[in-house]
Amino acid sequence: MRRRLALVAALAALAGLGGAASARAETLVIGMPGKFFDPPRATMVAGDTVVFRNYDLATHDVRIAAGGFDSGPIGRFASWAQSIGQPGGYPFVCTLHAFMSGDLDVVAATLATGTGTVLAGEPIELSGRAPAGSAQLALERSTPEGGWIALDGVTPAPDGTFRTTAAAVEGAAYRVSSAAGSSPAVSPHVTARVDLHLDVRRSRRHRTLRVHAMPAPAGFVATLELFSPWRYAWRPARRVALDAHGAARFRVRASRRAFARVTLSRRARGPALVHSRVIRLWTGRGARDPDTIGPPGSGQDGVGGGHDGGH
Repeated sequence: MRRRLALVAALAALAGLGGAASARAETLVIGMPGKFFDPPRATMVAGDTVVFRNYDLATHDVRIAAGGFDSGPIGRFASWAQSIGQPGGYPFVCTLHAFMSGDLDVVAATLATGTGTVLAGEPIELSGRAPAGSAQLALERSTPEGGWIALDGVTPAPDGTFRTTAAAVEGAAYRVSSAAGSSPAVSPHVTARVDLHLDVRRSRRHRTLRVHAMPAPAGFVATLELFSPWRYAWRPARRVALDAHGAARFRVRASRRAFARVTLSRRARGPALVHSRVIRLWTGRGARDPDTIGPPGSGQDGVGGGHDGGH
């Protein structure tokens, strides 16, 4: 029994060590390959450790005046490490070669967003890192007046990393804040709308629909939808990913009764975020949206009563 208890205690201790290791701060390395720092400007989270490594034949040193840190001489292939827990700006210099200088920005947290266009109102994904063991952070968004409003609370993992989402607002910046300070703000590329243009080329039995989205949204999927007069609903026919120029093309058989439109979504079978105008597939001309026409027997015009006009 005692051996079993000792084994359980040992396993628990190892698990505790693993948990502590997962919460360790990260290390930033700044090299000295010659009489210069590489990189000369860097950013790290408060509580992280910066390591200066000398790859040069000459001896160097590092002095960070803001914190009173001084490495002393650093010989060839030697290094010096320093943990900094207070956010702020920390310029550093090699006192042996005064022209060697750099800047270290220590931030309360970092925040990043994905690349590409986001439509206003869409959920935008944000990720970042705070010092290990941080409590809840506040996600904030800038206002047109120049202030900041709180959106939601963010709880980091034990290692300080976090992920969250927020509604995209055109022209807005985002940041996370804590008692120690705020992260640098990020400004995702948000557009209020995407214009979807259709160009129809006619042949004897087929129609080629060329789609062009402006501005070109990266990663969107175009879906050709045909209106079913029997089900009185739009049904997806084909899906194509937009190319780098925001274009796609569909080739379908012509039908006198068919109405067509194209929608854009973030992923295949995802919710439609943008709709094109409605066209009659036979003529290629604009038509009244069947969604605005009542079904047969409703007292409104049926689908056949639609007219070729702009939508």
